[in-house]
Amino acid sequence: MWTFLATDAMGFGGLFIAYGILRVRADVWPDPRTRLALAPAVAMTFALLASSLTMTLATRAAGLRARRVWLLATLALGIAFLAGVAFEYTHLSMGLTSDLFASTFYLLTGFHGLHVLAGVVGVAFMLRSRFGAQAVETMGLYWHFVDAAWMPIFSLVYLWPAR
Repeated sequence: MWTFLATDAMGFGGLFIAYGILRVRADVWPDPRTRLALAPAVAMTFALLASSLTMTLATRAAGLRARRVWLLATLALGIAFLAGVAFEYTHLSMGLTSDLFASTFYLLTGFHGLHVLAGVVGVAFMLRSRFGAQAVETMGLYWHFVDAAWMPIFSLVYLWPAR
C-alpha cells in the first residue's frame, strides 16, 4: 500500500504542479469565488475530515461490530462527499472545455473524486465481508491519503484568490 500511495502521490503532485504553472502563466485567471460556491465545498471538506475520524475509529475498534459501525459511518460520509461533487458539477455554469480554469478544476476534482469513489467501493466491500483489523488498517491508509489529497485541492482551487 505504501508503494501505491507513493506513486499516487506523484500523480497528484504532477497535477498540482501543472495547475500552478498554468495558473501563474495565464494572462487572466478568474476569481474562484465568482464561479464556485464555497459553502458546498466547505461541507464536502467537513465530510472528508469527519470520515478520517470515523476511519481511524474503525481501525482502532476492538470488535467486529464496532468496526462495522465506524466503517458504515465512513461509507456514508464518502457517499456524502461524492453527492456534493455531483451536486456541484450539475450547478456550475462552466463546462469541461470552457477555459483553462474550468479544465483544471474538473481534472483535479474529478481525479480526486475517482479516488474517493474507489475508497467508497473498498469500504463497501469490507462491510459485506469479514475482514480483519490489518485489512481495515490498510484501507485506512488509503482513505487518509485521499482525504489529505483534498486539502491542497480545496486550498488551491477554492480559496486561492485571483491576482
